[in-house]
Amino acid sequence: MSTHPLTHHEIFTLVEPFTRRARHVDLAASDRLERRLLFKPFDHGEDAAELSGVREILLLENPKPDRFRLTRTLRHPDGLEADLVIEGPDPGELLDRVESVDPRRHFREKSGYRIARSYRLESAAGGGVDAATPKRLLLTRGVAHVEGLTLTMKTQTGRGMPAELELHAEDGDTIVLPEDMLAVIGWDWRRLNRVKACWKSTLRLRGKEPDRSRDAEVKLTRTVAHLAETLREPPLHYHERLVAARWNVAFRRALPLLIGLGLILGAPAIQFLELSDESLIRMLIFHSPPLLMVLFFSMKEMPRIEIPPFPKPLTASAWREAPSSPPGEIPKTSTQEV
Repeated sequence: MSTHPLTHHEIFTLVEPFTRRARHVDLAASDRLERRLLFKPFDHGEDAAELSGVREILLLENPKPDRFRLTRTLRHPDGLEADLVIEGPDPGELLDRVESVDPRRHFREKSGYRIARSYRLESAAGGGVDAATPKRLLLTRGVAHVEGLTLTMKTQTGRGMPAELELHAEDGDTIVLPEDMLAVIGWDWRRLNRVKACWKSTLRLRGKEPDRSRDAEVKLTRTVAHLAETLREPPLHYHERLVAARWNVAFRRALPLLIGLGLILGAPAIQFLELSDESLIRMLIFHSPPLLMVLFFSMKEMPRIEIPPFPKPLTASAWREAPSSPPGEIPKTSTQEV
């Protein structure tokens, strides 16, 4: 780690490629001791109508010798933020790469919602960027405001791990949502779990990078579109429109239990099988307990053994309720379980 503060000579050297492009450092907001340079905001709008009101801020950090991190933050007037992070040995090269990514890629707008997408730009092999290596753009986070809710998706959960989803109500309202609110979209969406003042879930992403990021972009858009369509309708219409999908979710939730019962009930039938001592099937049956244990603990997501409730029509009159509990106490709500 660099132990000495940035000198004036180092600052002049580092900001030279930025100054040539009208990006001026804000010395008062920078931290020389932490070797962090913050640049003055730049407002978009003249170059693209879609970016009207969007403010761009650059942050250059020097966490290690000969290693720099450049972060571009785009702030939309509605409060959404999207970042682009890149690391490498040459600040000028990092600025070139950041400017090569169209700011409009960070925002996706539809009727009723807007999505902000944050990325990390790295070499195709992973790690820092230089002029000679090919690049890839990886999605790290997605945020959307939709019908009074804020949806956040975090994809930096580890290789092969599902993305994390969080739903928060705006203005302190209480969310009244069924547990299968997102699971009805498809097999890759999991049940919602109430955690303190928000709802959490996971979303399975397929493939390795960069396919994983492309899959995450598509599924993020599908999730937000589903929420926008559903929350515009009364809760009663949710069950009427998605009754088949809700029964499908109940069946999926019951699969771990059904598989376990099948193994238990099928075990006595083994004695009626006539298998030779050298049979491969006999060997697999004999070693099935340790094999099943290895399979269980090697799974990316632990299966939940439960008896899922049957889908029922929702009785709530609205998706959100105004808080009625004393300050500091989280109101309890009926989730109308699936």
